[in-house]
Amino acid sequence: MLGFLIVLSFVFGPIQVLKFYGVPYMIFVMWLDMVTYLHHHGHEQKLPWYRGKEWSYLRGGLTTIDRDYGLFNNIQHDIGTHVIHHLFPQIPHYHLIEATRAAKPVMGKYYREPKKSAVFPVHLVKDLVRSIREDHYVSDTGDVVFYQTDPQIFGSSRNKLE
Repeated sequence: MLGFLIVLSFVFGPIQVLKFYGVPYMIFVMWLDMVTYLHHHGHEQKLPWYRGKEWSYLRGGLTTIDRDYGLFNNIQHDIGTHVIHHLFPQIPHYHLIEATRAAKPVMGKYYREPKKSAVFPVHLVKDLVRSIREDHYVSDTGDVVFYQTDPQIFGSSRNKLE
């Protein structure tokens, strides 16, 4: 691919390749990173991290979060159905909504219902910002740990951001 992009740069120019390949690629990578981050962070209730003998495949899967990405749910293969994807990764994407619907009663209190989105998931910006500001690290000790906030990261400027 790199060779192909170099050839395209000679044929069309590096600025054109950057505009039509580089920028969309960077936007896609940022979107994918944000989606992945939000499926594992930034919930109103602090989600535990399990280690050692406390960790199990089931516990790990249940500490992910479904999100509603509005229009992007369908465009990206039902991307909001993350919990069932972690529990049963062999389920194809076109059955994830149906599987989530069937599994919710079994999961009970362990399933966290996602906030409904408008067409564009602008409500997730608040969750992302809050998580970046609060979820800095987990303790090095303990088998069940939660994200903690490092007050030195924002320090006195934290109040200015609010």
